[in-house]
Amino acid sequence: MYTVVFDTTGHGLALALYNDTNCVKKIEKYEEFGQAEQLAMGLKQIINETNLQMDNVELLGVCVGPGSFTGVRSGLAFARALGVACPSLKLAGVSAFDVYANMLRDKDRAFYNAVVIETKREDFYFQLFDENLVKLTQPLALSREDIAQKLKGHQVSFVGDGVERLLSVPLGLQIKQVEITDMMDIDALFCCAYQKYLQKMLDFPKPLYIRGADTCVK
Repeated sequence: MYTVVFDTTGHGLALALYNDTNCVKKIEKYEEFGQAEQLAMGLKQIINETNLQMDNVELLGVCVGPGSFTGVRSGLAFARALGVACPSLKLAGVSAFDVYANMLRDKDRAFYNAVVIETKREDFYFQLFDENLVKLTQPLALSREDIAQKLKGHQVSFVGDGVERLLSVPLGLQIKQVEITDMMDIDALFCCAYQKYLQKMLDFPKPLYIRGADTCVK
């Protein structure tokens, strides 16, 4: 089974093609802007280089956020368009929290495993998992002080593109492992999408918004 997965919600473009569980081709580019515009061309490049057609792809996994508002909307619009153009294509929307949590190796997990995603504001996107990656909280937008309060008293491992900024000041926590990354791992995104396929939990991908857009009326 061929699977395509991609993410445009963070600091770059991550895109890959898998045959069953083997990665055939991947594109990973760290960029602050413009990753959504390169998505279609990147997919065309991979399809052409592997001599496939989109009709050969059975599963499409897309990160639904949270992250860049434009990146989330662009990625989902592209995924939905492919779903319309290829009616046999199965779609799986994957939370960025789940992807980052799955980047923690078993030996690096602690009693609490905190996923921290950059908001580019004073707060952080946050979700807490146990050592088996069972969700302990809903996705939240919290201040540094509120996150520290939730984590006190137990050993913690951190992962996500917001971790470096969060831990730039002492928080008085028992830290086991820190995974600082600028981009989510595309293989972890594939694993999450593939698990949803095996568990028959496929759905129409919807954006994961935690707080409203910053807008005003003049």
